[in-house]
Amino acid sequence: MRTLVLTLGLLGVALISGCSSTHTAQAPTKLVVDQEYVAGVEAASKRSTTQNRIIWVNPPMEYVADDGAKEPQH
Repeated sequence: MRTLVLTLGLLGVALISGCSSTHTAQAPTKLVVDQEYVAGVEAASKRSTTQNRIIWVNPPMEYVADDGAKEPQH
């Protein structure tokens, strides 16, 4: 009886974990530089009273669908 319960429990766990690995269909996207944010930071730098020079080592990125629409970041 204990072996039957253990076997059914393990079978249930295996079935549930199999369902969690399914992939959902997503629109094709690409990662591009967030030009609006870059422009805003550089404009704020130009308005500043101190002398600044911005060098983007890791520029801010955003996901964009292939049709040009912006995707929300997760």
